[in-house]
Amino acid sequence: MLYRICDSYEIAEGHMTVFELNKKDILVGRKNSKLFACNNSCPHRGASLSKGQLEGENIVCYMHGYEYNIFDGSLVTMKSWKKESSWVEQSPEWRKSGQLILYRIFENERGVFIEVPKP
Repeated sequence: MLYRICDSYEIAEGHMTVFELNKKDILVGRKNSKLFACNNSCPHRGASLSKGQLEGENIVCYMHGYEYNIFDGSLVTMKSWKKESSWVEQSPEWRKSGQLILYRIFENERGVFIEVPKP
């Protein structure tokens, strides 16, 4: 389904906002003048990505430092696993992460729209 979520001016450059659509929290933002929309849940352990920060075209999860590209969904790096990290290895399985779940998003003169599958 296609949803109109807001007017274009409501999503400022470098900022993110969470919208609830079809019982899903979707993180929407604008970076480098391009809109992005993804699931607000980190693919690693489910933390809220809206509490993270944008670094370039990536979002960094506040909980474990996993970094994902906001435009293609790929896992870019796992900062918490670098040698200088103080994290204690729990198990190799604990490190695993999928990719961001992305949603089609666009804007026109009527506002910003997201396509979200029916539940």
